[in-house]
Amino acid sequence: MESNKALFYRGINSKTGKFLVNCLLPSRRLQSVGSIVFLEHLYPVDLRYDHSPLPSGDFAHPHRGIATLNYVLSGSLSHYDSRGYHDIVNAGGLQWMKSGNGIMHDEKPFTREKDRPIFHSLQFWVNLPGIHKKEDPEYAAIQSEDVPEVQLPDHGGIIRILLGEFGVWKSSLPTFNSEFIYHIRLNPNSRFSFLPRQGDEVAAFVPSSEVVINDIVLGNSKMLVLEENVREIVFQNDKISVADIFVFGGKPYKEPIVVEGPFVMNSDAGIADAYKDFFTGAYGCIDYL
Repeated sequence: MESNKALFYRGINSKTGKFLVNCLLPSRRLQSVGSIVFLEHLYPVDLRYDHSPLPSGDFAHPHRGIATLNYVLSGSLSHYDSRGYHDIVNAGGLQWMKSGNGIMHDEKPFTREKDRPIFHSLQFWVNLPGIHKKEDPEYAAIQSEDVPEVQLPDHGGIIRILLGEFGVWKSSLPTFNSEFIYHIRLNPNSRFSFLPRQGDEVAAFVPSSEVVINDIVLGNSKMLVLEENVREIVFQNDKISVADIFVFGGKPYKEPIVVEGPFVMNSDAGIADAYKDFFTGAYGCIDYL
């Protein structure tokens, strides 16, 4: 992080095919929060006429040097890649892919239920340490029932551990620099106090209903990066409906960060190698059958 004060981010809207997304990280002022170098919010979209999980192939793309994590808030998401991995997750589930030394992948948001046609999701990128950027790709689909979930005190709601550790609870996904991503579902008229680890960089993102975080109102697809070495983060929901809050971060990433399109490496030479391998077909092709 670049400042010892809390920073507020609105993000920048863009189109990905027919989907409208808000890109909150990276930004002009902020390159990463811990090892997390990318956060994109895909706004709720009505897919009542799209029930097929099979991608068209038009949006297949490569990655290298990162682990991607897609979290589905509503609807369903399919995954295909050039290593032969394929799966589908529904609301509350996540798709995780370590791109390592390079992979092609494709995803397809869709809906299985006519009475629940809305798709809504988040995507994070975790920047791998240099040594792990050289490893072979890996993939995992985590269904909703397999995400660790902890009750908050005083009937305050739940916290879901998407990545990393929370007390004695731990996600089944690997981490590389003590990174974490939590999904808090805070009940109406409730508060929750979170004590981050000393030295961690920490941010909070609220996709919709507003909450108060350390006396700062946050909501409607906005992100707040907490000040360095904050000792306590207090989340307060004064509304009459459940509020979703995402808290993420980890230890500062110590190596150089060079981002170019879908690649995140530690040098310009690493980026050049990533593109060279992509254009020569080293990442393989996706079999959609």
